[in-house]
Amino acid sequence: MFRRLGGVSVIVAGLAFTPLTSGSALAAPASSEGGTVTTAAATCAFTPNTLVLGADPRAVKFAVPGASDWRVRVPDLEIDARPGFQVKHFEPKKYHNADAGLHQATISKDGESCMARFRLLRPSMLTLVVVHNQPYRYIGGQLVRANYGKGAVRSPMPGARVAIQYRTENGWKTTAHFTTNKKGIFIGRLKSPKRTWRAMLEQTTTTAKSVSRVAADETEYKDTAR
Repeated sequence: MFRRLGGVSVIVAGLAFTPLTSGSALAAPASSEGGTVTTAAATCAFTPNTLVLGADPRAVKFAVPGASDWRVRVPDLEIDARPGFQVKHFEPKKYHNADAGLHQATISKDGESCMARFRLLRPSMLTLVVVHNQPYRYIGGQLVRANYGKGAVRSPMPGARVAIQYRTENGWKTTAHFTTNKKGIFIGRLKSPKRTWRAMLEQTTTTAKSVSRVAADETEYKDTAR
């Protein structure tokens, strides 16, 4: 697929994809479940409290640090873990995309109970190409993320804000942000010297952070229509 910007046709599709595969609690007031209600974050600590779940099933072992008698419940995701039953098997096909995000969790620990949060995230993947047409760099790619349920393994992520970064002596510096269209494609033009580039998506409420491959090489644009 070609996109035309500023009189330059830039390749932004036809990129190779690979399969997408595959934590801090927020305390909240809650009613007691057979024990004293507490809201201290330390009391509500449990692991893991964030899970990045892709296309492959995962077995996750829950725990409440420092407790001998404990229970972790997340009703929305059918999680009910306790000593002897710590492992929860997550099957992506049993969930819906709408299940990604924050879920209320109830933590019981040695006679006390409190409310916390468990986050389920869909993994994402960024591709990146850089085309040079002096003095500009046309930087584009595509953002996709894993799907739950039956059907497509992944789908484009529209409306996402992708950071365009280049490498400096002190690390990576963000120079622009491009927004993905309905096909997950982003593209823009920067007036810049030759640099080493990457694209990055910060973690959202439903989607895990993603960083593209590093693009040190560029495709040189030649206008064959002249």
